[in-house]
Amino acid sequence: MQALIDLFWSKYGELQQAIDREDEALTASLDRELDPLLLAIFGSAESDAGSIQAQFRFALDLLNEEADDRSCVRRNAHLLQTLVERYLAPQTTCAEALGAPGGAQDQSSPIDQAVSSGILDDSLLNQLSDRILVVAPGYRILYSNETNAQRLNIPREELVGRHIGEFVGLHRFRNEFKPNLDRCFEGESTSVTYADQVGGETLVLRCRMSPFQRSSTMIGVLLVIQETADRRKRPAA
Repeated sequence: MQALIDLFWSKYGELQQAIDREDEALTASLDRELDPLLLAIFGSAESDAGSIQAQFRFALDLLNEEADDRSCVRRNAHLLQTLVERYLAPQTTCAEALGAPGGAQDQSSPIDQAVSSGILDDSLLNQLSDRILVVAPGYRILYSNETNAQRLNIPREELVGRHIGEFVGLHRFRNEFKPNLDRCFEGESTSVTYADQVGGETLVLRCRMSPFQRSSTMIGVLLVIQETADRRKRPAA
């Protein structure tokens, strides 16, 4: 797997140089070589933890590398979603392949149960009233439950790959979310609480953030967003 990834980046570097030189023939030739490599990298269902981790790292690196190209973001987000559905689904075989503890375990909350051992239980997460997100390194959305998608009125598949700053605002992202997300990427848990207009009403949103890992790989940050009425507002006497 790593050899395929290294070959891709080598060809990708040559492609960027050909584009800079405006060499259309070489650009077209290299572009044709990259598609089969992407298919080989993402089309392979691996069983060992190292190869699975390499696939996720590659997907995130590619998403970040081409973050300025909207069409590439959509394509790369789809490829990343393929890995999420393949490896982060609640399947015993995937858990065993990554060395996750076997057997059911009692957890302290439904959310803990839904993300046990780095596995996203999509059916359970979709039953929760809380808005659930996983944000990958690079601050792009890796996963959203139905509650969050419905609140934003955006299909879940269209959320994957988009920058979290689009939904919390650039100022709030830079000053509150980014520093706290960075702490989570380093292994801490934290939270952000703020008031915002949602669906025409002012709500207080408490966003709890915690590292989301699979085996020893940092997949992203788990965001649990809880909404409450803004109690700072009082009806006039």
